[in-house]
Amino acid sequence: MGFKKLRGVSLPEEKQGLIRYTCLTWDEQPQYVQKKIRRLCEQCGGAESAALWEVMCTKRSITAIAQARFTSESALYRMRKRFYESW
Repeated sequence: MGFKKLRGVSLPEEKQGLIRYTCLTWDEQPQYVQKKIRRLCEQCGGAESAALWEVMCTKRSITAIAQARFTSESALYRMRKRFYESW
């Protein structure tokens, strides 16, 4: 699975890829990086921070996560954009 640049996020593809793969290897990251990811999920996701963590740190689709957590896909897309831009 390759990484595809997110058009709505105002970061270069390389930085987006770095963030994405850092999150996907969450369990292998040092404690301070794990805390940063959790903090950003809480800041950008609010009450839906667990759903945002799942979007960023797993390979599950946003559609599947939205359906499982009874939230809207558009809200998850907005949270994901804020997460990337807050990194």
